[in-house]
Parts: sequence; C-alpha cells; structure tokens
Amino acid sequence: MSPTAAGAARHRAILRLINADKGYFRSGMTMTTSELRLPADAAYIVVAKRAASAFAAVAGFDVEAVHDLTIAVAQACENAIACAVRVGGGGVGQIRLTFTVEGARLEVQVQSTCGRQVVARAAATQQLVAANAAERELEAAEVAAATDLALRLMGLFVDDHSYRLNERTGGLRVRLTKYRVS
Repeated sequence: MSPTAAGAARHRAILRLINADKGYFRSGMTMTTSELRLPADAAYIVVAKRAASAFAAVAGFDVEAVHDLTIAVAQACENAIACAVRVGGGGVGQIRLTFTVEGARLEVQVQSTCGRQVVARAAATQQLVAANAAERELEAAEVAAATDLALRLMGLFVDDHSYRLNERTGGLRVRLTKYRVS
C-alpha cells in the first residue's frame, strides 16, 4: 500500500469515527436495487424487517429512521400477505420486496402475488358463490376499509408512500420512501 493510499484510508477511518454518532456508516454506493421474495406467510415478516433494517443501515439512516422504516415494512408485508391469503388461501402466495437505495433515498416496494392458476381458480370459485354476493360485498368493504386504514397509518413512519390494490388479481402493491437527513 502506498503512503498516499494509507493516508487516505486512515482519513476515511477517522471520518467514520467522527460521524459514528450520526447514524450507521454510509456506503459509497450511488444506486443499488435488490429484490427479496418470501412466502406469503406471517412467519417471514421478521425476514423482511431484518432486510429493511440492513438496507437502511447501509444507506446511512440513523437508528430512529431505521426503526420507523421497519415498522412500515412490517405493516406493508402484513397487509400484502393478507391479500395473498384472501385470494389463494394459505401457503400459495408470495410477497416480493424491492429495495432501491439512491443517494439519500431508500425506496421499498412490497407486492403480493399469486400464481395465474391460483387467481383463475379463485375467480371460478367466486363465480360459484355469486348467490351470496351481498354478504361477500359487505365483507369485502369491511376488509378494504381496514386495509385502507392500516396502509394510511404506514405513512406516519415514512416520508412518502402509496398503495394500489389490483381488483382482478387481489394483489397489493405498496411503495414506501424514506429520505436520509444529511
């Protein structure tokens, strides 16, 4: 290692120590996107929370911001799993988390998916039970209202959020954005 490189490495180490109380260490990355796919099972929410915490730490967020993001991601996953289970039943769906770190911004997208055959089977089943349409509409409205409230509450923990429920497939897509304060 040349004397100049050793001096630069020592300087970076000193800067890390000076900035350690401001949050986690920041990575030199300018932009990265990663994806995580998990079964639509509530037992895997802890995996999603750990991944969100790790990405927030790499992006340089402080401990409080990491905690807020983790709460929002857990809520998004819980609602996405509920949508997948509602469409295909337990053990069939999947949730996909996409993490994008770009500068001072961390965006997390959570999406629930079921296979095409599961969606087709659910649609056929719904047609068979169309006789109970009024009861099912009331139940669907209550579920939609509860989901809407939970998704709006997520906005308290992030800087920007949006969500969309796909009426045809029953899948949910949530976008959460957190900005690092420099």
